[in-house]
Amino acid sequence: MRSSISKKVLLIISIQIIFSNVVKSQSDSTVLWQGSIRAKGNNAVIPHATIASYKQITTYIADEIGYFAIRLSYNDSIRVAALGFNSRTIVLKEMPQDSLSMIKIELSQHSFMIKEVTVKGYQGILDPLIFPKYIDNSPKIDLHLPNNIGSRISKVPPNERPDAGNMNALGAVFSPASFIYSKVNRTERSKAKLPEVRQQSMLWDHKEAIASRDIIAAISGYDGEELDKFMIYCNIHLKISAADNALSATRKITALLEEYKARSK
Repeated sequence: MRSSISKKVLLIISIQIIFSNVVKSQSDSTVLWQGSIRAKGNNAVIPHATIASYKQITTYIADEIGYFAIRLSYNDSIRVAALGFNSRTIVLKEMPQDSLSMIKIELSQHSFMIKEVTVKGYQGILDPLIFPKYIDNSPKIDLHLPNNIGSRISKVPPNERPDAGNMNALGAVFSPASFIYSKVNRTERSKAKLPEVRQQSMLWDHKEAIASRDIIAAISGYDGEELDKFMIYCNIHLKISAADNALSATRKITALLEEYKARSK
């Protein structure tokens, strides 16, 4: 009788040992977990999400289409996080799998309730958007353009523009007569400058006719950024007079091109 009881006890103990070994081996074995991480609602992929293992204390990164394939313990849990989404803790063995043994992890987007929004209006001439707090001292490129180009005064005929050569207060102290003349006789001063302005305008039109950007591009063969650099070089060094024609302008541009290439080497 005692022997039969002892046999039953030994059998039960053996079964328990075998079962515990099976469970332990299953929990210690690694499993290939693969799937995708998507946004909850629109099912959009979430690229480069972070996956952290609680058991291995290791992090992994999903690829650009939200796919991941990692080997972790069967009883492991992971923490999934992505920029702009709420983090989520996943128990791997509780996740449903599809026919291809893939799991889909969905993350919900961050959302915040905004109580109020303060919109600042125009703060006057000292608005930091107009005059920045820090002055930009980075090197500038001088395009050698007229001072009034792009301004409203450039659209006003030369004879109707206000006199820009008025004397300042210091000049009024040393030469009051000249100061009064500059203030009360703007029309006469503008008329005196008109022939000079017309001559300069005609010379500019003549230069555009025989040495325009298109002509310089055709002679140099440059385009894009390289053409812009050569145009700046021509603006500095190309001298066109009223006596020049298309042939002489072409020769000058060709000579400048050779100098430019020599300096660029």
